[in-house]
Amino acid sequence: MKVIGFPDIAGLGPGIILVVVGILILMFPKIINYLVGAAMILAGIGWLAGGNPLAGIVSILFGILVFIFPTILNYLVAAYLVLVGIWLLINSAVVIGVISLLAGIIVLLAPEILNILFAIYLIVAGAFAIGHYYGWF
Repeated sequence: MKVIGFPDIAGLGPGIILVVVGILILMFPKIINYLVGAAMILAGIGWLAGGNPLAGIVSILFGILVFIFPTILNYLVAAYLVLVGIWLLINSAVVIGVISLLAGIIVLLAPEILNILFAIYLIVAGAFAIGHYYGWF
């Protein structure tokens, strides 16, 4: 059974993994930023090995930048939300534009809230997966 808004994850193993990862992110909120930085560096190495030096160098440099300034990802998401909110306000989607704009401003003021919300999302998705395994949902 697919729950709207959650990935189609079912089973005891994936549910436990999601809950554990969510709890780890709640305990150490910046760990997700470091994991994304490591993934960018590995992707850059893959790009270089695949024969695309420009994408590889840019990916590696941005991964190193994320390691030096881990909250830069949160600020990029906040800037994206603000820009999308302004664009939606201009294009007459006022309610969604205001919501996006407010979410972007909140993330700009408190960037760690994005990691905490993602951790809560993982815990809830893991609980749904475990509940689906036991037939609760």
